Amino acid sequence: MPELPEVETIVRGLEPIVRGRRIESVWWSGRPLHLARPIDLRGLRAVAVSRAIARVRRLGKYILVEVDGPGDAGVVIHLGMTGRLRVQPGASLRAPHTHVVFGLDGGDELRFVDARRFGWVAPGRSLAKVEALADLGPDALSGFDAAALAAALTGVRAPIKAFLLDQSRIAGLGNIYASEALFRAGIHPATLARRVRPQAADLLEAVQTVLAGGIARRGTTLRDYVDAAGRRGDNAAALRVYGRAGQPCPSCGAAIRKRVDAGRATFFCPSCQRLRR
Repeated sequence: MPELPEVETIVRGLEPIVRGRRIESVWWSGRPLHLARPIDLRGLRAVAVSRAIARVRRLGKYILVEVDGPGDAGVVIHLGMTGRLRVQPGASLRAPHTHVVFGLDGGDELRFVDARRFGWVAPGRSLAKVEALADLGPDALSGFDAAALAAALTGVRAPIKAFLLDQSRIAGLGNIYASEALFRAGIHPATLARRVRPQAADLLEAVQTVLAGGIARRGTTLRDYVDAAGRRGDNAAALRVYGRAGQPCPSCGAAIRKRVDAGRATFFCPSCQRLRR
């Protein structure tokens, strides 16, 4: 699933291409997306058609396409597991699994493609009132300082890995970058979050370092992810533990281990990341 660096990379690629361009039409394939819900095509057309794109930005793992005019209307996009978002000529052949298309002035199309249909596209008549966005915690890249993270960790009995993946606590992290950050900070993923409070500054630095590195390398491509230009990200080669079970730890040489918690894979070094009880 694309995480914060992948979404940020896509936003940075799209923003200069679409900003200021008028949306002339919205098309839907007719197939439901996330949770088998149909697209609100009427709502999308109401907020988008005949309005220019004022800005494209990221909030956690969400892409927000803001349109001009009164209020804060726009379109909210979540890429799910396999979602792609690209601007392509309207005369070009649409890729298989294209589900939502925004026709732009000048003849181009902003196309949402999602093979597994776990992503979603929704209108925001007021983006501030979109429930999924209102429930997000502070952004993992820019929403915390060490004191705020320490306060958020206070009294939390969930494992620190679960804390990092909880989008209502901290927005933008997923399996890849949470595993990498915990390794960099020397914290075992099963450590209770409240016990990590004294290491809040180290953990925050680790989180922001791995996210910034992922953005600098245009995201991590393991299978499906490509950026707004259709290019694979370069960050996979920089991963220290994720996906490297059985390989030597880059710091101490011990074999990287994999564990599964609540159906989610976690990779860690048993020597560098000792469990604190």
